[in-house]
Amino acid sequence: CPAPCENSCVLAKNDDPVTIKSIERAIVDRGWEEGWIRPDPPESRTDHEIAVVGSGPAGLATAQQLNRAGHHVTVFERHDEIGGLMRYGIPDPKFAKKRVDLRVDQLREEGIAFETNTEIDETNAERLRSDFDASVIAVGSQKPYDIDLPGRDLDGIDFAMDYLTQANRTQADKPVSGERIDAEDKNVVVLGGGDTGADCVATAHRQGATQVVQVE
Repeated sequence: CPAPCENSCVLAKNDDPVTIKSIERAIVDRGWEEGWIRPDPPESRTDHEIAVVGSGPAGLATAQQLNRAGHHVTVFERHDEIGGLMRYGIPDPKFAKKRVDLRVDQLREEGIAFETNTEIDETNAERLRSDFDASVIAVGSQKPYDIDLPGRDLDGIDFAMDYLTQANRTQADKPVSGERIDAEDKNVVVLGGGDTGADCVATAHRQGATQVVQVE
């Protein structure tokens, strides 16, 4: 989280803002350590079956709220692990995957079902209508913003999420599809100065890039 709330804090006008992100993280870390965070399944169930497509932050939060309301919830994820962007988009040094596992284990114990390696598309979308009373589409922004410039089709130009997903899968000792993207001994230019760009810069440095330049 880039913590835009801290930039908007009224104290920031003439002093340091409240460090909201650090405070929230300290509370939740203490919560796990002390056992304050634990499964909270509903006391009773409805007859409603709900599908949640996508297991990123939005999908998991939606699933937990619907489940706690008593509905039967199934989460679909196209990858082999639950977590969406948190699993394969954010580098480990920035967000440890054990944090995802802790929360997913909690949701399982609350009664939520998960189906991995399941992509909902035109071949099986009918299942959402036939097997479920309602569906929530919580898929991520997997379609990158492309730039139509001369030379765009040259080798060595890749989208950020393709690069980060490969790096995360490699870190987790999982197979990688397609040609390997590696910054070792290369001069790297990262277009974009946001969170994703910063993740690419850090990943390129860890892979041993000769030089990394970020353009904002």
